Formats: sequence, C-alpha cells, structure tokens
Amino acid sequence: MSLVQCPTPGSSNACHLLDGMPDSAAAAGEDRIGALPDDILRLVLSFLPSRESMCTCVLARRWRNLWKSVPTVLIYDEEEARFVTSLLLLRDRVPLRVFVFTSFLHETPQDVEIWLRYAASCHVRVLQLEVESYDTTARLRLPNMTLVCQHLKTLYICSVKLEERTLDFSSCPVLEKLLMVNCEIHVEKILCQSLRRLVTFMCIFVADARTRISCPSLAALELAQNVGLTPFLESMPSLVTAFVEFDREWSEREELYDHCLDGGYYVGCGEWDCLPCHHIDREGDDCVLLDGLCGATKLTLISAPTMQQPIDRKDETYGPRKQFLVSKNLKVVKIKHRKNDERIHQIVIILVSLGVAPENINCSDCINF
Repeated sequence: MSLVQCPTPGSSNACHLLDGMPDSAAAAGEDRIGALPDDILRLVLSFLPSRESMCTCVLARRWRNLWKSVPTVLIYDEEEARFVTSLLLLRDRVPLRVFVFTSFLHETPQDVEIWLRYAASCHVRVLQLEVESYDTTARLRLPNMTLVCQHLKTLYICSVKLEERTLDFSSCPVLEKLLMVNCEIHVEKILCQSLRRLVTFMCIFVADARTRISCPSLAALELAQNVGLTPFLESMPSLVTAFVEFDREWSEREELYDHCLDGGYYVGCGEWDCLPCHHIDREGDDCVLLDGLCGATKLTLISAPTMQQPIDRKDETYGPRKQFLVSKNLKVVKIKHRKNDERIHQIVIILVSLGVAPENINCSDCINF
C-alpha cells in the first residue's frame, strides 16, 4: 500500500516526454527542458527518488542547487543512514509536500525519529514510513511517535512497533488520514480530534488492556484482519462508514482470542482477571464496539469463519444492560456467513432488539469467506 507512485525509468510515460519537441529543435540540440522555469523543474524532480534527484546537480550550473528545494523527500531503496542524514542537512528547509522513507532495518530508531522530526519541522503534508522485509514479523521499533506538525494531513505507517502509552496527535491539528498496516500496537490510547479516516490492517494489538480509540471527528473506520483484543471505540458521532473484520485465523491464534475462553463465545465467566470479559481495565459494562459504531450509516461486520459455538435456540430474547442507538442512522446491515451457520439467528435477534429494522438486515452465505 503505497501513497505515492513515482514514474520509473523506461516507463511508457517517460518514453513520450519529448514527443512534442519540434524536429528542428532536437536536431539543433536545443535544451528545451532547461528553458523551463525553476518551479516546473522542481515539480519534475519531485517525482524522482531523492538520490536520483540529487544526481541532477551535475547536469549544468543551473541544476546544481535545484534538488535542494524540491518539495519531496522520497527514499525507496536501501540507503545508509549517513546518506539520509546528509541529504536532509544539505537540503533547503522549504516546505515538504511528501516525505517517504522505506526502512530496511539497518538504521537506529533514534535516526528515524530525527528524520521524522525534520519532516515535521518542514511542514510535511503526507508522511509515509514503512519497512521492506521478507519477514512479515520484522518491525521497526519506535518508542516515540509523537509528532508536532501543523500541516500534516496524511500519515501512513507500515511494519512499525509502537510502544508509547498514548498515541497522541493533538499537535497535528489538521491530520485527517491515519493508516497503520502490519503494525505492533502497544499503546493504550489513540487520540486525534481532527482525524476523518482511520485504517488498521493486519495489526497486532498488544496491551494489558484494550486500546481506546478516541477520534470524535472520524467519518470512515476500517479495522481489518487485526489480532489481539478488539480496540474500544469511544463515541464517534460523525461516523458514516465502518468496516470491522475480526481475526480470520481464529483456530491458529488461540492465545489472542478476543472472547472468554472459560465461558464461551456468547457467555463470559465474569472473573476479574479475564480481560476479554471486560471492556477496559477489567471493569465497566460498556460495549467495545457499539458505542463508537452507532452513528454509522453503512456498517460491515465480519467475523472469523471458524468460530463454532453452540447456540441455545430457546433463548429468543436479548436484554442489554444499556440500550445502544444503533439504528439511529444505520441504513443497511450486511451479514456474510457460512452456509447453515446457526449463529446468524442469534445475531439477528440481537440487532432487532437494538432497534435495527428487520428489512435493513441482509444475510448472505458464501463459500469463500
């Protein structure tokens, strides 16, 4: 998942860059590119990896310093930490539109933190940090991910180990998109007042309690193929669309089950030391998901296909301690399930008891879940 796509040498687009040049100009060796304004040349260079952009300094005297004021820093290939540091020191401190760094796990966390702070100091708008490794369990450890950036709008992090107690983006007042892929999340709380879209994909939530997500301005939420304790969602009154997919590899990750192992899937044991029985800090009766999802107009919930628990068909009622206004804005509920899955009957009863109109519940079975 890359936020920035750069043209590669030899691509079809690159082959046609000079198609509009008159034959007479080409024959005479006229430098049509050199005749372009500096701002246009900087825009062209902004699509190149930073090392290639830097190499243009040898083309002519005019190009010597152009790369220093390019509004992007793009590190895709394996680079020594010394080169990255030198690049940032030599570069002019002009505002950054995009900062991309791909780690091959050779640099120290302290180096990466310094580079991120540099990007923030240059008013970066899009920040992308990811790890390139054949080992999907290899992650870059970042003890401190606190950013102070008044202009950051999009943050994408991949294969990073987050160890702060609170992932607080209060100092990023215009941050709208946060995407976390294959991250190991040890934080107790994710806090951002301005966030509009949050995605966690294939992440591991590792904490002594559920991670609280406090993003009241969120309009789109996607929690997909994560493992560990399902995050606790605080109120999200602006939520429009939500996609929540519980761990599909249920049978392979028993130690990360998010249900009571003693009481079963629908019944909890209630013991104080059974963390899945309690929403947070082993106390409280609030629902983990419904408080945050109740404002969504489009809600998709997908559970692991291998969860097989017996259902008492005699129990045709459901009485929650707290009535959730799930149906206030909800227009459609889609339930995808395995054929002849007896749990669907119970799920429909719960949804109806919460105020969802039966005609808004769409159940469909599928073989390939």
